[in-house]
Amino acid sequence: MTKAVAFYRDLLELKVEFESPYWSQFDTGNGKIGLHPKLQDSTPPLGVFGKGWYLGLATGDIRALRRKLEQEGVKIHGDYHDIPGGVVLDFEDPDGNPIEVIQEGLTTAAMG
Repeated sequence: MTKAVAFYRDLLELKVEFESPYWSQFDTGNGKIGLHPKLQDSTPPLGVFGKGWYLGLATGDIRALRRKLEQEGVKIHGDYHDIPGGVVLDFEDPDGNPIEVIQEGLTTAAMG
């Protein structure tokens, strides 16, 4: 939990509202994200890239965030890609959970 909290707090710059070994909660501005340890006897897919759910977040500077992620050795999947309304980057948190971050109003062509 300590490593996961540091990732969401320090790299993704989310505000910690509550932290414990069993539940930690962040304020995203428009909602909340809660972290809970893996439940005993849970089965895959849990945090498998390309399957199931993704946490989606927005950023004002996707290139700066990528540099921070790379400096910390975060696993990034592929390159930037366009979706309607913006550019997305896919990566994993310390537990392998998939995250997509978008910078709205941008295209990969405009990034150069």
